[in-house]
Amino acid sequence: MPGNTPAPQQLRCEAAHLGDESPCDGPRDAVTVLDRHGDAAKACVHHGIRLYASLVGPRVYPGSVPDAAIEVYYRAQTTSAFAWLDHHQLPDWDES
Repeated sequence: MPGNTPAPQQLRCEAAHLGDESPCDGPRDAVTVLDRHGDAAKACVHHGIRLYASLVGPRVYPGSVPDAAIEVYYRAQTTSAFAWLDHHQLPDWDES
């Protein structure tokens, strides 16, 4: 029935965290990021960087974009863990 169909959701890569509202950058299978247990997630470059930077002992493998795995590896070295959280937001102190 019309009106009962849910609105189409914007598809994001497997690596995009639910709390991270940023859109994917490029193909959603540009790289594959693995955690230390071998669990894998296909990722765009943007979310691959954020995921890699947030894991302990991660690995990144090539996907559909040439040299994207190297880009993810190097850019993750200068990205904070859980970069979608605002680490620099000051607490809202009530001074009254």
